[in-house]
Amino acid sequence: MTRDRILEAAALEIERNGLTQFRVKRVALEANISIALLYSYFEDREDLIAATVVYRFRQVLVGLAEIFTTPLQGVETTDELRAALKVMISDAQLPFRTEARILRIESMSFAGHNEIASLGIADAKREASDLIMRHVQPLIEKNLLAPGMTGVAFARIWYALFFGQISLEGEHALSINCDDWLMALEVIATSMIRTDVQALVR
Repeated sequence: MTRDRILEAAALEIERNGLTQFRVKRVALEANISIALLYSYFEDREDLIAATVVYRFRQVLVGLAEIFTTPLQGVETTDELRAALKVMISDAQLPFRTEARILRIESMSFAGHNEIASLGIADAKREASDLIMRHVQPLIEKNLLAPGMTGVAFARIWYALFFGQISLEGEHALSINCDDWLMALEVIATSMIRTDVQALVR
């Protein structure tokens, strides 16, 4: 619990002051512990920063995975799957989701220069991927996906849309009306689900 409290305090320090102005003294103060106790958990400042990046990245990734997994729980029919995908589309548009995606990208950028962070982020990705696939597998077993749509492909498409999507501000070639974007997502969602006609062919 003390370690998590330190990591939470360190995450707040990064959010407030960035990596260049990161101060261990402020982290210890925020966590309400001594600097000596803090260093009993982490080798040095860089070790603390790397562990904090992994800690926050895992929180973000698992949190985003919940967009994917929660609506899929208990889905039994194609109609229920359509309804679940609508919930996922709606939830993915919440502003704090974009903030989480940006933090995820920043964490990955840092990990590119730090081996400890890189290994920790790889573990977090595996954890989130396994969580997602555990919830997609029943869709395959219940034959709810369109012909040719594998479980991995289904998961990858939504992963790309929701985990990689960043708000594109301003006027440019990729500007899109919010309603048009949501409509496009619904078209994609519909095409991924088996229709009654496809069920009869099978």
